[in-house]
Amino acid sequence: MKVAVCDDEKDYRELILQYIKFYFTEHSVDLETFEFKSGEELLSSEHTFDIVFLDIEMEALNGIQTTREINKKSRKTLIFIVTAYQKYLDDAMDLNIFRYIDKPIKAQRIYNGLEKAIDFINNNEITFKARDDGIVTLCKNDIVFVEVARKKVYVNTFEKQYIARENMNYFKDNLTASYFAIPHSSYVVNFNYIKNFQRDKITMKTGQIISIAPRKQTEIKKKFMRFIGDGYGGLSDNI
Repeated sequence: MKVAVCDDEKDYRELILQYIKFYFTEHSVDLETFEFKSGEELLSSEHTFDIVFLDIEMEALNGIQTTREINKKSRKTLIFIVTAYQKYLDDAMDLNIFRYIDKPIKAQRIYNGLEKAIDFINNNEITFKARDDGIVTLCKNDIVFVEVARKKVYVNTFEKQYIARENMNYFKDNLTASYFAIPHSSYVVNFNYIKNFQRDKITMKTGQIISIAPRKQTEIKKKFMRFIGDGYGGLSDNI
């Protein structure tokens, strides 16, 4: 697995790399690490990375700008934003961010994030039969949400909507990673594509507004807060 750390402060690069190497050694996962001191240097690399730890505040290209360029190159790269500043959170929520890590950095936050990232990478495809499209295999993270409506199951990505021949239970049983949730019996949503979270509804980056069933509100809130990480609870006044 290829993991890059990009931070203009050497001490933080070395600390993050130390935690990464320890975690991968403990879990016997092959690892190749890369170290960059600027966004420009990272983007000039010929490699495509599985995971990138990226500082927000850097000279020239900051972490937000660098993330946009990484997404153009590969939507499969999992990006960990490392920052001491929450002022960038609104911008970051519109991007393909996998986790947020606070400075000062805590080892357990890194380990928890890596555990979820490796699980994500190792279980990241789903295959189903679709009307008009035959057998379809998708990267799970490309799925924005799945919806059942008018006795049909719709699988929605940014690029296309598929009408699945499998029933909704198939998707509930197979989309079980920590970034998926069932806010309502008619939906499975991908937390990576949430633009705004409120107590009783979710707005997806596609514009879809999905209600959260009253009996699910506490559960979904807790799961979403775990997903984005402690310390980032200010997404909505109504959360």
